[in-house]
Amino acid sequence: EHAKKNARLQDKTLWYTRITTLIRAMAEMSERHSIHGKLSESVDEIYEVAMDSKMIDDLVGLDHVKEALNDLDINPDDHRYLSELLDPDHSGTISAVEFIDGLRRLRGDPRRSDIVNIN
Repeated sequence: EHAKKNARLQDKTLWYTRITTLIRAMAEMSERHSIHGKLSESVDEIYEVAMDSKMIDDLVGLDHVKEALNDLDINPDDHRYLSELLDPDHSGTISAVEFIDGLRRLRGDPRRSDIVNIN
């Protein structure tokens, strides 16, 4: 089981496909942004995507978003707290970049360095 989980955590294709799903879901929920075609052709638009905490909470309630988060080994118990966990500057707004970086940090089991960073 541990080996399978490590393989999932190292699987770059899994990461990219699920992050693509999540970025598209963010853009679709946002009224000001739309991303068509390849994400690589919409980098500037992605950098402008940002959502308030309530929208993140709504986003996490969508079935395909929950599935992508689960596939990325984001603990299901953390899903309802993502709007708090992924807002490092406590601005009330979470950019797509903060969202992606935060998910990367939340993947898998907590490490000792994670605990040190919290303190």
